[in-house]
Amino acid sequence: MSDKVEPESSASIQENSNLLCDEQIEQRLSSELFNERMPSVLEFHRKYLIDRQSTKFRTELDPEDVKLVNGLGQLSADKLMDYVKGLQTSAVSLGNEESLQFTRAKLLKVFEE
Repeated sequence: MSDKVEPESSASIQENSNLLCDEQIEQRLSSELFNERMPSVLEFHRKYLIDRQSTKFRTELDPEDVKLVNGLGQLSADKLMDYVKGLQTSAVSLGNEESLQFTRAKLLKVFEE
């Protein structure tokens, strides 16, 4: 296999010359090219920062919540992962139980008027 580049034939050069554009895009104002106002990432970021700063709020925690947060803060990474997995397992079983109860209510026509 040769790495040598063959020169283009005059026919292919002539075909490509039909595709050339004489317009000088560098000399046109961007407002002429893109006249629609498009939101930029910077504008989004500024709006996000303003929204984040204005929505600060305090939540009053119950003593039990404070105790739970402090207890979770004392756990090692492995113990914390076990706790989270336990929460996920509980959530799945609760979802299954809820689905079962909705199916039961549907069969008993509880929600029908």
